Amino acid sequence: MTIRLDGVSKRFGTVTAVAPIDLEIGDGEWFGLFGRNGSGKTSLLRMLVGLSRPSSGRVLLDGTEPTAEVWRQVRRGLGFMPERVVMFEDQTGEQTLRYFARLKGVSVTEVGPLLEQVGLSTAAIRQVGTYSKGMLQRLNLAQALLGDPRLLVLDEPLSGLDVQGVKELFELLGTVEGRTVVLSSHRLPVMSRFVDRICVLRAGRIAALGTEEELQRRVGLPARVVVHPVHSAAGANESHGSLSAEIERLNAGTLVSLNGRLVVSVAQSEKLRLLAGLDGLGAAIDSVRVEEPSLEEVLLETS
Repeated sequence: MTIRLDGVSKRFGTVTAVAPIDLEIGDGEWFGLFGRNGSGKTSLLRMLVGLSRPSSGRVLLDGTEPTAEVWRQVRRGLGFMPERVVMFEDQTGEQTLRYFARLKGVSVTEVGPLLEQVGLSTAAIRQVGTYSKGMLQRLNLAQALLGDPRLLVLDEPLSGLDVQGVKELFELLGTVEGRTVVLSSHRLPVMSRFVDRICVLRAGRIAALGTEEELQRRVGLPARVVVHPVHSAAGANESHGSLSAEIERLNAGTLVSLNGRLVVSVAQSEKLRLLAGLDGLGAAIDSVRVEEPSLEEVLLETS
């Protein structure tokens, strides 16, 4: 399913949650939506799935703007995993998923296979009130997958999950194929590895848009080249100082000494020249490591 936003905005009284946005998400694309609390992520996602109407502009699905009646039909092909979903704690996992199936108008025969898919088949007869946070997130994902949706929208799916819970959730998402997936999060390092493109919202506006590589190239933050010297018999300080002087002569970046290592901040355009110069100093160097700027650094620079 393709999604296009034409000048879409959302206002609540005098507050603008989403400024006019133009955006296109391709069929089968995994699209990451990032931003701090209050950046407009949830307001935008609710408009994507028809739970909220834009104050201005149009949301087009497969090139068509759904009417109110069409939205009711389209939602059967949409899967929405909200950050918080109300579940009755005295109901079992199976009863809960059957309830959501009836709400969505899909066959309850999907319930058993979906519970198996998300790893809850053995807990299907347990009350939801006894589920861990990770189990609740898996049940939340299962209700979003009802009806085999072409578009899957996940709002903060990592909220409250520990490392193991995050691992389990992404193992499940790895089985989702052939769908357009939109994920929102504020946990960049984890989520960015799984999406095709990144959109950063700030105060309801698009602050950055593109692949991780495109954003890094556009911002042009320096790389860090970490050099570990070989310590000579003359002593660590002498070998360290001699190598520092040789690197300074290369005039390729800013050099600092840190815990026995030499760290050079170098512009991307000068990185290869620096590495070539270090190759000529090989006898004095134990190892070299190149550290590219992190995604957080790139996005802080764009916002």
